[in-house]
Amino acid sequence: MAENELSKPSAAEPPPRNRIRTIRIWLWVTAALFATAFFLSQCAMSKPQVKAEILSACIKNSPFNPQWADELAKHGLSNQSAQVPEPYCRCMWEETLDGMSTKQIEQFAKASSEDKLKQLGGETMMMQRHEQCLEKIKPNI
Repeated sequence: MAENELSKPSAAEPPPRNRIRTIRIWLWVTAALFATAFFLSQCAMSKPQVKAEILSACIKNSPFNPQWADELAKHGLSNQSAQVPEPYCRCMWEETLDGMSTKQIEQFAKASSEDKLKQLGGETMMMQRHEQCLEKIKPNI
């Protein structure tokens, strides 16, 4: 009878099959947590990604601005309307975004239009930058 008592697993120690099942469950839970952490980290955009998105949006949308054709004509660039948006947007945004930290860029995306304008230096600063960029493009195109 003493042999039977030794061969039976005790109540505190689960049989080997249950132990393997428990280990598998915890491995799946751990893998799921790592996958979740990875996908959540991909949701937040890095500074270069935000910068690329802003530049892309500017390049795509600038030609559709109602005053765009008039501005190009004023600066003698009306014949080069296809080549102007990319250098113009790079001039307008790259230097500005490079000067901002990642946190400032995140706040910039969430800010109201008035706050965005303040963060960019105000309306007069933006108009000066606009004129400078169009003038800067003229000799290069």
